[in-house]
Amino acid sequence: MTWLRRIGVVLVVLLAFAGAGYWYFVDDGSVPATSSYKTDIAGWRSLVAGDAAQLPSDIRIEMVGQDVMPFAAVQGGGANVDFARMRAAFQLNGPTGSVIIDSAMDRDMASKVQRSDRQTYDEAAYGRVIAAMGVAARVVVTHEHADHIGGVARFPVPERLAERLTLSRPQYEGLGSATSDGKIPPAFAKAQILDLTQPARVAPGVVMIPAPGHTPGSAMFYVKLADGREVLFIGDIAWAISNITTPATRPRFISQFFLKNEDRAAVANEVRALHDLAAVQPALTILPAHDAVFIKQLISKGLLKPQFVVEAP
Repeated sequence: MTWLRRIGVVLVVLLAFAGAGYWYFVDDGSVPATSSYKTDIAGWRSLVAGDAAQLPSDIRIEMVGQDVMPFAAVQGGGANVDFARMRAAFQLNGPTGSVIIDSAMDRDMASKVQRSDRQTYDEAAYGRVIAAMGVAARVVVTHEHADHIGGVARFPVPERLAERLTLSRPQYEGLGSATSDGKIPPAFAKAQILDLTQPARVAPGVVMIPAPGHTPGSAMFYVKLADGREVLFIGDIAWAISNITTPATRPRFISQFFLKNEDRAAVANEVRALHDLAAVQPALTILPAHDAVFIKQLISKGLLKPQFVVEAP
C-alpha cells in the first residue's frame, strides 16, 4: 500500500470516528419506545377531587430573566438556531391564597449563569416574586438548580418563608448550592420537607409528583384550575416543548458535561412518558420552564397572565 493510500485510509477512519462522535454527543436525542416512568393523571386528579370550591382561578408569571442559547444544545439533532431561554416564577391564585412554583434567582446568581450577549434581567419582577413568596399560602420548586430555587435559598427572612415552604428532601439538601455562603439557613429545617416517593397534594388543586433525573429532587406539578383546565409544570425535564412533541432529549454533551448530576436515562424515560401523555390528554398543557416562545404563546392565549399579584400580609 502506498503512503498516499495509507493516509487516505487513516483520514477515512478519522472521519468515521468524528462522525460517530458527533452523532453520539450532539445529534442523539433518542428516547425509549416505551417508558418505565408512569404518568398517572387519573391518580393526580383523584388527589384534588375534593378541592372543587378551592381550586386556583388563574396562573400568573414573572419573567425575571432571559438569555439565548443554541437550539442544538436544547434538543439532540436540533438546528443551530437561537433558543430564547426564559427564567421565570409562576403564581397560582385561588380562594385559599396563592401558590408560588419556582422562585427565580437574584441578579448576582443571574450574572453567573446568564452569559448570552442578549441577556436581560428584571429587578422589579424579582422583587415582586420575593414579596409574593412572603405572603403566599405555599411555595414550592421544581428542582434545586439556582434559577429555580435561588429565591428560596436567598429569601431575606427565612423564618417567614419556612412556614409556607414545601420541599422534597433532595431539594432541601440542595439549598446550600444557591445560598451566598453555601449553608442552608437553619430556619428552613422547619419547612415541610417531604420524602416524596409518590404524588402528593400540596395545596388545593396542586399535586407534587416525583420526577428525579434532571436533578435528584426534580418534581412536576399537576394543577387543576377552577375552569377545568389542567396544567403540568415539568421544570427542566425538557427545556423546550419540542423536546416533548418530537420527542427528544438534550444532547449528550449537555447532559454529561454541563449537567453533571443529570440521569440521562431517567430523563429520556420521562420525556417519552410525557410525549405519550400528551397524545392521550390533548387538553392538558405541558409547560417547560424555559421555553420563552411557548410561554409567550400561552400568555397570548390567556392561560398565563403577566405579573404577580402581591397581597398585603
